[in-house]
Amino acid sequence: MANKDRNKTILLELGKLPENNQCADCSAPDPDWASYKLGVFVCLNCSGVHRNLSNISRVKSIRLDFWDDELVKFMKTNGNATGRAIYEKAVPAFYYRPQQEDCAVLREQWIRAKYERMEFTGETKYPPLAYTTGFYEGMLWKKGKEKGQFQRRKFVLSEKEFTLAYFNKEDPSKGPKALISIKDVNVTFQPEKIGHAHGLQITYQKDSHTRSIFVYHESGEEIVNWFNAIRAARFAYLKTAYPTGSDKELRTRITRNYLKEGYMEKTGPMQKETFKKRWFILDSQDRKLLYFKSQLDAEELGVVFIGTETNGYSVSECIPKRTRGNRWRCGVTVDTPDRQFVFMCEQEREQREWVEALRQVISKPMQPQDYTTEANIRGKS
Repeated sequence: MANKDRNKTILLELGKLPENNQCADCSAPDPDWASYKLGVFVCLNCSGVHRNLSNISRVKSIRLDFWDDELVKFMKTNGNATGRAIYEKAVPAFYYRPQQEDCAVLREQWIRAKYERMEFTGETKYPPLAYTTGFYEGMLWKKGKEKGQFQRRKFVLSEKEFTLAYFNKEDPSKGPKALISIKDVNVTFQPEKIGHAHGLQITYQKDSHTRSIFVYHESGEEIVNWFNAIRAARFAYLKTAYPTGSDKELRTRITRNYLKEGYMEKTGPMQKETFKKRWFILDSQDRKLLYFKSQLDAEELGVVFIGTETNGYSVSECIPKRTRGNRWRCGVTVDTPDRQFVFMCEQEREQREWVEALRQVISKPMQPQDYTTEANIRGKS
C-alpha cells in the first residue's frame, strides 16, 4: 500500500516547483488539484471543468485525496511544463488565454479546446478550425435597440475586408444593417451585464461615438469561436497597420477588458443640476471614461478624456454631498484642463475603486494617438 503521508509530501513539493505553482489552465497561484490522467496541476475552479471531461481527465486533491505510488510517479514524470509542450504547442498568437478572473465560458472552452478537441497540438486540422480561416458567419442573438429584446441576426466577419457586418434579415441580398470596421472594434465577455453566461459586448466607433452591440449564443464553443475569430481579424489588421510591431506588442492591443464599470451619479456642467444615475465604463487603453443612461445602452451620453498629471489631469476623493432623496454620498472628483467633473458613489468601497482605477490611467504615459483622441473629445465639449 502506498505511503499516504509520503506521497502527499511529494505532491506538495511538486506543486511548489516553478513550472507547477500556477494552474495549468488559468494561471491561478498555488493549485491544490491535479489531473492524474493528463499530469497537470490545476486550481479548484478549473478542476470542476476537468470533472466534466471524465473520459479525458480525472482529478484529485493533492492535499485531501489518497494517491497511490503509480499516480505519484506519473505526476513526477509529467507536470505543467510537459502539458504545455503537448497541448499548447501551437496556440495562435491572437488566441485568448484565459486568466483566473475571466468568465466561466472562456475558461471552460479553453480547457476543452486544449484537452478534448486537441486544437493546439500542431497537427493539421481538416476542416480547419473555424476561427483561423479569415471568414466567419453565423447566427447570434442580438439585443434590439427599441424594445430591448434579443433577436436572431446573421453576422459575417471578413478578415480580408477587415469588416464585421450584421443583417436584420436572414437574406443577405438585402444588405447589412451595419458594416463595422475592424479598425476600432473591441469585444469583451459581459455575462452579468447581459444576463446570459455567454454574453458578449462588441464596441466600435461611429460618427465620433462609441456604439455597443450585445449578443450571445446558446453554445459556449460557438460564442468563444466568434470571440477568437474577431481577435484573429483584429490581429491581422494590427499586423498591417503596424508592420514593425512584434506579436507580443500587438497582442496587448487586440482586445481588452474594461478597467472598471459600474453606476455612479453625475451632475451637469454647472454642478448645480440634479444628480442622475449613470452607467460608467473606464477604457484604460483609449483613456476614456464613458457614461450611459443604462448599462445596455447602444451609445454613450458623453465621454471624459483621462490624461496625465503633466497635462493637467488629476483625480481625488471628494467630501460627501447630498444627492437624490436627500441622501449623503461619497464622491470622485476628476479635474481636466477645461473643467471639473464630480461623480457620486453609493459606498466608500466603490469610491476607492474608482479613484484607484482612474489614477492608474493617469499614471500611464500618453501615446501619440492619445493626443488626437484628447483633441477630438475636448473639441466636442
